[in-house]
Amino acid sequence: MTTMSTTSPTTTPGPFRAGLVLSAVLGVLSVVFIAVPTPDGEEGPPIFVVLISALFGLVQIVCAIVAWRSGNRLAVRVNAAVLIINALLSLPAFFVDVDAWIKAAAALGVILTVVALVLTLRREPTPYTVTD
Repeated sequence: MTTMSTTSPTTTPGPFRAGLVLSAVLGVLSVVFIAVPTPDGEEGPPIFVVLISALFGLVQIVCAIVAWRSGNRLAVRVNAAVLIINALLSLPAFFVDVDAWIKAAAALGVILTVVALVLTLRREPTPYTVTD
């Protein structure tokens, strides 16, 4: 006699949702930076980079909300792509002569982006079938 049972691992949405929250917070910060102009006499990012970052921040917020409510994998993937692009936009801060706190903020942003990506793109083990 052969018995077949399917075992499904217990999945907790905690890490996934924490990644979505982190992604939304990073998106809000990207949008907020549009209101912080570069002080006179100092160099800053070009205005089109700030605008693109703010637009991507809005996309991150929307994708995080959609993924939170429905678990839509397309929204998670779009969110991941926008997170990566937004992190890449902050990388030039490491190669120009700016204050150390700006470089530290850019580094923190990149680290938080990696954490958000790991938490949201982490795949749970698939259910497996046991046959006797």
